[in-house]
Amino acid sequence: MPYQCIDKRRNLLIAARDSSIDLINLENGSYLSTWTCPWPEKPQISKPEIEQPSKLLATQESQSSSVDIVIDSKSPPAKRRKLSSGEADKDLIKEVEPETQGTSTAKVTKNGNEKNQKKQKQNNRSVAIAIGLEAPAIIALAVTVNNKHVVAVTGEDKCIRVFEIVDEADVSKLHQVSERIMPKRPSSIAITPDSATILSADKFGDVYSLPLIPSLDQDAQSATPIAERPFKPSANEKTIHSQRNRIALENQKRHHNSAPKNQLPTFEHTLLLGHVSLLIDLKLATLEGKTYIITSDRDEHIRISRGIPQAHVIESFCLGHREFVSRLCIPTTRPGILVSGGGDDEIYVWKWKNAELLCKADLKTHVNEIVSESAKEKKIAVSGIYHTNHEGVDFVLVTVEAIPGIFVFKLIDTTLTHVQNIFLRGNALGVVTTPSRVITSIDTIHTPASTIELRSSDKPDSSFVTFKFTNGVLEEDSDFKIAGVKDSEIVDADSVENKRMKNLLYSIENLRKRVGEIDGGEAEDG
Repeated sequence: MPYQCIDKRRNLLIAARDSSIDLINLENGSYLSTWTCPWPEKPQISKPEIEQPSKLLATQESQSSSVDIVIDSKSPPAKRRKLSSGEADKDLIKEVEPETQGTSTAKVTKNGNEKNQKKQKQNNRSVAIAIGLEAPAIIALAVTVNNKHVVAVTGEDKCIRVFEIVDEADVSKLHQVSERIMPKRPSSIAITPDSATILSADKFGDVYSLPLIPSLDQDAQSATPIAERPFKPSANEKTIHSQRNRIALENQKRHHNSAPKNQLPTFEHTLLLGHVSLLIDLKLATLEGKTYIITSDRDEHIRISRGIPQAHVIESFCLGHREFVSRLCIPTTRPGILVSGGGDDEIYVWKWKNAELLCKADLKTHVNEIVSESAKEKKIAVSGIYHTNHEGVDFVLVTVEAIPGIFVFKLIDTTLTHVQNIFLRGNALGVVTTPSRVITSIDTIHTPASTIELRSSDKPDSSFVTFKFTNGVLEEDSDFKIAGVKDSEIVDADSVENKRMKNLLYSIENLRKRVGEIDGGEAEDG
């Protein structure tokens, strides 16, 4: 399994692969320890008893051009509709049950057959998690400024987990301190400079703040149901005049009374701000002694908000992108500069406090220099923007989803200048920088520039590639090797594991709007 996201803490490389986190020593590349997400308990699933419809309704056949449905001779008959023989073959009679949310609507035809008009979408990954077949995968990592804690997000269960780095017998390990299930699936996280608060942006467009370490008197895993008014149908037994309507009324009562109650988390969390679109990235910035929250969404917006406790105040918008904005980067040496990228063919540089666009740097041309002719029509989906400083020069490193390369730019004054393209043996997944090295994780399962085709040969011997600066450019450091953990299972192209892996490693392009989709569309739930 490749490492889908990586981060660093002093001399430790923190690398997540599927539902596990490996700790690796950055001084010599040796493997230290692994934390694995516990598998959820498999719940006892019992099939609910479903009241069968009347046998007369299920078996009745019409022998004439006039179609009648009679359920009970003691009750008034249902409404008739005179149809010609041609119309009877095409039209549907009235619905047996009113359409209810989350269920399929059944309609009765001339010969009594039922047709399902709606099918509930199934997410095989979510279903597998729900029934306890798989542990949830890690989708985001962050390290506190004081280097004492690691925060990880597991996607399917919408859980934020906080770890403490402990040393046992001179071996660093992750010890889980807390886990909190958020109302919606987090898409990005950030930690305040005082290492006390987590900011979580979710796919519903909201940003929450929650303490890094929850209070002892709060139960992080419990939840309380929302007080709801009891369901009261507009009809009752005295206002309906047919047996069919009585059956529909009983089914309606049963559906609403058995619906699960919404639950709210009881741990401390505060809603800071909200977008009308899916949030993708989140960054914290400090300028002239003031803090700011910078967020990007699927609707091409970059929003500058004040920091806590005035996060509801919008300072400005950086507008100019034509596609989703998937990645933001604020150079540590240039806190007033913002570099952004997403579904466009360029990288944007902003003076974010004034919402001023400084320059654009072409990316599509450099991507085409790496991929084959058949892949040059692929659209850009920026998966990472990283900053490093070498000998006083600011470098910006850019990775693109499903592209086996790193694109290196120099940030001189307010302009990005292309320096080099770094060819990789696999698609770039994550990058971390140290004062002396640049480390990237690569996809060792799929062929370069592909998200579906599996490698048949020429598989890299490591999931990491290390580079160092030589004369102002990055070259592979063959003397430094990182020991990764290898899985013994063989992945088949048509297997569930390969489809799950594709969804985990390559999900940014799915943010691109399809034909007919409009801005401010419905935000996705996790």
